[in-house]
Amino acid sequence: MPQNLKLYVVLSYLLIPISLIFAFLDIALFISALANPSTLIMVFIIACLVIYTFVSFKFLKLGIQREQPQSNKLKDWIKLNAYVSLFLCAVLFINSISILVSTNATLQVFIDEFLLQQPTLPAELNSAFILTLLKGLAVFLLVVSSIGLLHIRTTLRLVKEYDYLFE
Repeated sequence: MPQNLKLYVVLSYLLIPISLIFAFLDIALFISALANPSTLIMVFIIACLVIYTFVSFKFLKLGIQREQPQSNKLKDWIKLNAYVSLFLCAVLFINSISILVSTNATLQVFIDEFLLQQPTLPAELNSAFILTLLKGLAVFLLVVSSIGLLHIRTTLRLVKEYDYLFE
């Protein structure tokens, strides 16, 4: 394995637990999508991120590290899921940045409107708690989307570079 791929290997191993979290989220979304079919597109997009992670990891372990020939089908799976995952990571990145640069007063207005629409929420879920949760989630998704964007960009470059491995 080339020496310059150490960051890519680290990012690949970081994406695996993230993808497992997204897989469990996707299962829960799928169950709710049975009642609301319009959410199936989100189920599909999240599933693409999970599939991308594991097919790119297979390409890393078998193709790049072992120099074993790979099928063209794997290349197609990587590319298709990479483009959909690129879209998801870009949206998550932009949303995270917009939440983190917003003032607390601006976010507080949206949170208060949300709480007014949800009268059955427990009293423990006050606006200060939701604001803290929202900021923490934004930081987490910013890190996840940054890892995803960097990994996808590198994977697409490596697929071109190691094109000779695909039969």
